[in-house]
Amino acid sequence: MMFTLQISYPVRDYEAFKKVFDSDPAGRAASGAKSVRLFRDTEEQNNVAVLLDFDTKDAASGFLKKLRSDVWDNPDLIGRLMTAAPSARILEETAREGQGVA
Repeated sequence: MMFTLQISYPVRDYEAFKKVFDSDPAGRAASGAKSVRLFRDTEEQNNVAVLLDFDTKDAASGFLKKLRSDVWDNPDLIGRLMTAAPSARILEETAREGQGVA
């Protein structure tokens, strides 16, 4: 079973956001993220989604807490990069089909 932290970012400028994202200010790998996927809305290019997979709900919750305190609570960073506050939720995988599934 996998837990996915789904984050929606309404960004001002994708390239500026991507630079900060790539610098990994909250330490994704150190927090136990098994995979990270970054998406852009095909219609609204400044709407960005991030999906991070974790083995446990606690790991996902812990990373979200760290992300909020270390990154999202920085008004300068958020004000410079976002048009509104990011939103997040933790999803529990209940089924998987398709390529690569045993």
